[in-house]
Amino acid sequence: MNSGYSSPYSVKPDTSPIQQSLNTDSQQQMYKEDEKNQKSPPTLPFEVDGITEVLGNTFVSLANLHRMLSNLKNNDSVDELDIEQLQGKIDKINNLILELPKDIAKISI
Repeated sequence: MNSGYSSPYSVKPDTSPIQQSLNTDSQQQMYKEDEKNQKSPPTLPFEVDGITEVLGNTFVSLANLHRMLSNLKNNDSVDELDIEQLQGKIDKINNLILELPKDIAKISI
């Protein structure tokens, strides 16, 4: 009768004792190092996506208002200087809106 050890699928008894080392510091350190290299890009909370959309809509609305004021300059009954002042204020607001995404990126997760 075959003892079973000659088969490539048989398992032989292990003669070396199990070493019980409960210190996992080296493994944790290794996984933390791996995790640093596998970080996904920051994601924005849902509310921040809504803020970005509102800012985009506001920018487009102000650009449309700027265009309407340019068309209004052709009307002789309106003072051109007043329209240019309004357009200057709109341009300042739009420049501030363009700077806000940098600040919004700071609150990303």
